[in-house]
Amino acid sequence: MKKLFSITLTVILIALSVLPVFAATEHCTCGEPPIIYVAALGSGYVFLDAGTEKERTLFRPETSDILNDFAPLVPAAGQLILDHDYDAFGDVLIDCVNKSFGMLALDNEGKSHERVTSEEFHPEAEPVHSIDHNYYFGYDFRLDPVENAEKLRDYVEEVKELTKHDTVRFRASSMGGVVTMSYIKLYGTDDIETIIFQCCPLQGTAVAGELFNGKVEINKDALVNYANCAIPDVGSDAVAGILYTLVEMLDAGGVWTGLVGIADNLVLNLKDRVFDEALIPIFGNMAGIWSFVPHEYYESAKEFMKLDESTHPVLLQKLDFYHYEVQQQCETLLKDAQANGTKIYIVAGYNMQRTPLVTAYKNNSDGTVDTQYATVGATCAYFGETLPEDYTQARFPETRYISPDRVIDASTCALPECTWFIKDMLHSTTHDGHGEFYKVLFNSDIQLTVNDMPEYPQFMQNDVNSQTFTKVKATLGNDFLDALSNASSQTSFLNIMKLMVAFFESFWKFMMG
Repeated sequence: MKKLFSITLTVILIALSVLPVFAATEHCTCGEPPIIYVAALGSGYVFLDAGTEKERTLFRPETSDILNDFAPLVPAAGQLILDHDYDAFGDVLIDCVNKSFGMLALDNEGKSHERVTSEEFHPEAEPVHSIDHNYYFGYDFRLDPVENAEKLRDYVEEVKELTKHDTVRFRASSMGGVVTMSYIKLYGTDDIETIIFQCCPLQGTAVAGELFNGKVEINKDALVNYANCAIPDVGSDAVAGILYTLVEMLDAGGVWTGLVGIADNLVLNLKDRVFDEALIPIFGNMAGIWSFVPHEYYESAKEFMKLDESTHPVLLQKLDFYHYEVQQQCETLLKDAQANGTKIYIVAGYNMQRTPLVTAYKNNSDGTVDTQYATVGATCAYFGETLPEDYTQARFPETRYISPDRVIDASTCALPECTWFIKDMLHSTTHDGHGEFYKVLFNSDIQLTVNDMPEYPQFMQNDVNSQTFTKVKATLGNDFLDALSNASSQTSFLNIMKLMVAFFESFWKFMMG
């Protein structure tokens, strides 16, 4: 009996001594929690009749499908020029839009058609995680962001199990910030060490708010500026310089004015039909797109988009929850996350012409998201303008939060000390400089602020060619002198062409008195 007892005791002791070794192998101690990239709109494909011979990608659609769907517009446009029959052209246009995008529509509860499915995302099998690796989470942009946040929760648990970490880090881009904020509302941030919000419509976008209120305006100057702002990211400095010059020449020749005139006639004659017969039926029930509508537009948008309790009770419940419990509580949610120990960083672009389709085309933006909404409250001058000469910083006078070019007052942000502004950064378009910046933020054990890193001040100038940032400079108040300053500090073919154009424009104005 004693022998049996001794053997049993020995086995137990051996098991107890081995268990810590096994336990250790179940938890990674590398010190690098995995990074999950919560991707932008368009991150997940949407399919019609997936897995069948009739399978078609509804989003992001094949170019050949788009060309085929809209091919009838070519002869219809020719006929419009001849007979000015806008209703006939509208018939063709609306039919093309519905044919191409109609199956993306959701029902009155915000649910997808049974024939339409979306891509599912799971982390790759290999447990690779480092500062240079991101686990990619995509989603169906049409759906309620709260529903996508629930899927993100499952994804987080899968990544934690795969990598043997208890916590993760997020980098949210564009609409990914909407999903992330919904995640924070539902689950808190106990298992999130750091979140970087990059160009995220945390409080919406004016273009969504105005389109969902039927406010459409195409401005010639905004159209030209929009083209010029996008040009630096074409990937070739020489091509960018040529395109910039071409855009300016077409503007001087009146081409853009003529095109806008044509567009204005189309808007005047077809706007109501296009909204009623295509845009509202397709996009009106998409809770994901509704998350982009800012507060000041929200209630009137419901009326314009024909949503009411008798026809859309379930959808309205979803929309109201996101709008009032997430978007409108954004500042509180972010501050509570910080108080809970999660490091929060907000990065936004500015000095880019916003989408030239709505009356809010003057808003400062990254080309898509208004800077004021991406930063939860920054005070911004209109695009191409500066804050008034007598303007004084709104809050925190002991710390300077006004940009050197006097375009931004960051003191009104929800988290002014943790919000960075990158001048001339096109929406969610990054380069190696962003990667290095984000590494510094991710690697820090403490919450960094805009005053902690001289190499990364609060207001940074984006340099696409060198893939770096420099400190934003004060503007000189003269187009030619500013172009000269930019060409001197960031020498490139594009900046030289901008300088030449500015010189000829200044010379022409001088000659014309």
